[in-house]
Amino acid sequence: MQQIEVKVENDHIQRITTAKPLAAISELIWNAYDADAREVKVELEEGQLTKLGVIRIVDDGTGIPADELETCFQSLGGSWKKRAVKTDGGRSIHGEKGQGRFKAFALGDRVTWVSRHAGKKFSISGDKSDLKRFSISDSVPAANTGCTVEIENVVRDFEIWAEDGFAEQLRDVFALQLYEDTHFRIIYDGEEIDAREAIRDVTPYQVMATTEDGHEYKATVDVIEWKKKVERKLMLCLPGRFSFHEMAPGIHARGFDFTAYLTAEHFQSLADDNTEGLVELDPPSMALVEAAKAKLREHFRVREAERSRGKIQEWKEAKIYPYEGKASDPIEINERQVFDVVALNLADYSPDFEKAPSKQQKLILQLVKAAIETGPGALPSILEKVVDLPKGKQEELAELLRKTSLTAVINAAKAVTDRLEFLRALQILVFDPGSKRQLLERSQLHRIIARETWIFGEQFNLMNDDEDLSAVLRSHIQLLGSDSDDGPHREGLAPKEPVLDAEGKAAIVDLMLSCRVPTATDDERKHLVIELKRPSQNLNEDVINQIKKYAKAVALDDRFKHSRVEWDFVAVANRFTKDAEFEARQKDKPRGMVLEIDDPIKIRVWAKTWGEIIQEAEGRLTFYKRRLEYQANDREALRYLRTINSDYLSDEVKERISALDAEEQIAAE
Repeated sequence: MQQIEVKVENDHIQRITTAKPLAAISELIWNAYDADAREVKVELEEGQLTKLGVIRIVDDGTGIPADELETCFQSLGGSWKKRAVKTDGGRSIHGEKGQGRFKAFALGDRVTWVSRHAGKKFSISGDKSDLKRFSISDSVPAANTGCTVEIENVVRDFEIWAEDGFAEQLRDVFALQLYEDTHFRIIYDGEEIDAREAIRDVTPYQVMATTEDGHEYKATVDVIEWKKKVERKLMLCLPGRFSFHEMAPGIHARGFDFTAYLTAEHFQSLADDNTEGLVELDPPSMALVEAAKAKLREHFRVREAERSRGKIQEWKEAKIYPYEGKASDPIEINERQVFDVVALNLADYSPDFEKAPSKQQKLILQLVKAAIETGPGALPSILEKVVDLPKGKQEELAELLRKTSLTAVINAAKAVTDRLEFLRALQILVFDPGSKRQLLERSQLHRIIARETWIFGEQFNLMNDDEDLSAVLRSHIQLLGSDSDDGPHREGLAPKEPVLDAEGKAAIVDLMLSCRVPTATDDERKHLVIELKRPSQNLNEDVINQIKKYAKAVALDDRFKHSRVEWDFVAVANRFTKDAEFEARQKDKPRGMVLEIDDPIKIRVWAKTWGEIIQEAEGRLTFYKRRLEYQANDREALRYLRTINSDYLSDEVKERISALDAEEQIAAE
């Protein structure tokens, strides 16, 4: 019988032997992994006086070589692992300090290693009462290789049985190794730890953090998404993705079960200094953790969008989605968004929903739609009586509906009523005899319309306001440059020569709007150039010729040519003269179209009255008016005009607003 004396102080060993059960058993499995074991079994046996009496870890690795016993057990450092980068089997080395064997004493008072290597079998035994001495038995012949670690006199009844969920904790520690190495398996308390079949996907990311002193630290984050329920964790790992610390990920990722593994060289420097236990007090480590959390939030935002689109498409294909076609207005768009959020949460919360027949799923989704339309009060009874959700989940989903819809519906309703009030206010501005005479074009009407360009179409955005055609060309080029980098329309390309109208003059356009045209490629645009005339001016031939000049200037300038852009030019005033009326009613053309050019650019020129513009905008809002049961009146219109800069209003309108203020002041008193 040979004796080995450990050359290290007792207090250092004592610190190691206070490890928690997960860390202690994980270290022993890592030792088997480093020995190229293909299978590791952890066996638990009941004791005579306690439920847990023996813990046994059996592997089929290379075992402990007899000539390395003193190296492995005499010094606390594991020198071969310090030198090695890979095992003979090509695995990354986990252990570097030789601490695993001492952590075994955190579980029991006596530990025995039985090694089978190179045809020889021998044992090494140690007692917690004398951790500086180990006994080595004589060698006997052995037919195979491997190592068995037997821990006896277990210090207390640790809750480490499979039924206690301990195997799942080990799964989190070894998930990446089990997933990527098909030649490695762990059987714990008679159950194989399921990783490969349980993992849905693994996604790696690079992250970087900079501390206040300017140092940069790099790391990788591997995100494992599971097919089954798991406790979410962020695992901190040494190089080789060997986890040494776990913490809550601290992010919201509805409907996803995941474990994230943050691996950094910096963590190894902490381990080398024996300070990895203080990682949550280390600023660089916490900076890396925050960078990892940011990457996780980004990852699950993308995954949530993908999952939502996929689930909704699945419902549509099964013909159980309660909406058809595209949403026709902002209120329905809002309702659908609220419905999607609530329905997707319902699918996550209720496993019975996914198992239900399609007819029942369709009924439930229709009831949820009805609850959204009528208000959140009906939802709890639906969830209880139809879906059979637990009380806590019912309240959570109902609260979600309240939070999601109230703000959105209020915002949508406010936007609609504001627009209805503006249209009524615009009628006062351009049709009221007093205002009509006084309202100026550029300094008043123009400034008001520039704030409310939606009246020409929801899809448009304002690009130019009271600028010349050269500025219009710059916007045109920049828009196409931001859409693509091909051809002459690159961002930043400015016109060298000014754009002039057909008579060689610089032309000032009131407004230029632009929008994308919804197509499969999403690369087509429509530009809208608007010429505004004050209410007292009629739409005569001079006004129509003016807008035609602008259109011809664009058509004749090669710099505007682009096959994926359409142009509309619109002159707006209060009424047509008789001659202009004939021009706006041409055969086989829509009312108001006075010119159409298809080559070299598609251009249309229109003349419209304010009455037509307002009527078209009101038509788009008719559905909202009915749903909101709201009719704008003069009083509400004047209240709306009160929010506009008074410099933009005629004296007539300002007097009416003052009168309204006086009425409201008296009513308040």
